Amino acid sequence: MNSAGVRDIAALVLLPGLFSPQAQAAELLRIASDDWCPYVCATEHQLTGGFLVELVSQAMASQGYHVEPILLPLSRAMASTESGRVEGVYAPPIDARLLLSAPLAYSRACFYTRTDERWSYQGLDSLRSVQLGAIPDYGYDDGPTDAYIRNNQHEHSTISFSYGEKANTNNLQRLLGGRFPVLLEHAAVMQHLSNALGVQHKIRLAGCLEQSLPLTIGFAKADIRTGAWLQALRLGLQKASAAGALQELQRKYQLTSDGSASP
Repeated sequence: MNSAGVRDIAALVLLPGLFSPQAQAAELLRIASDDWCPYVCATEHQLTGGFLVELVSQAMASQGYHVEPILLPLSRAMASTESGRVEGVYAPPIDARLLLSAPLAYSRACFYTRTDERWSYQGLDSLRSVQLGAIPDYGYDDGPTDAYIRNNQHEHSTISFSYGEKANTNNLQRLLGGRFPVLLEHAAVMQHLSNALGVQHKIRLAGCLEQSLPLTIGFAKADIRTGAWLQALRLGLQKASAAGALQELQRKYQLTSDGSASP
């Protein structure tokens, strides 16, 4: 090798970070869900923000990953994660196909009626006297309420489902249109949605579930990379929390740590 070649190799060796992990292209993670603002927010048919979207993007970026949020109905997001068309799903319910992260937040679901109704939630038995609006595949408490919805999913006089990327908007409009008397929705989501549609004065709070739903990220159980992704997310979340990013996002999206919406 001539002296010029030796100098070229030496220069490469001395370039800072040229072959470091940070200098390599970040690994792409596509994570999907439907529009569920303020946790997962869509604009013009794409996910553009939300507490979970921003938090996960920041956490994974600190570990060398680039997250691409994908707008899909929740059921399709879960099926696409299982099949490998996307790598993960925001805020899935417990599902045998997925491995779930530790909770990133908690969300409390509540019952809503039109202002001219007087029904109130008094435990599961009180649901048997009304038709309930809900969304299939959503989790509400990872407990008795989810079991009640599963057990009655084919009883149309008991449960009325909305589907698609805008299922929560459709459900609220159906409630106001008299299609069913009681709607089950997460408190922060309802606050955001009713404010956006200007219908806060048309609905009343009729009680809340006893336990909050843990909000997680789900990856395919069958994917050999899932363990590494969960570990990266755990470390990235620790870093984000220590830097104050978690608290900053809670303030930005008006969320409290116990799963209720802040005033």
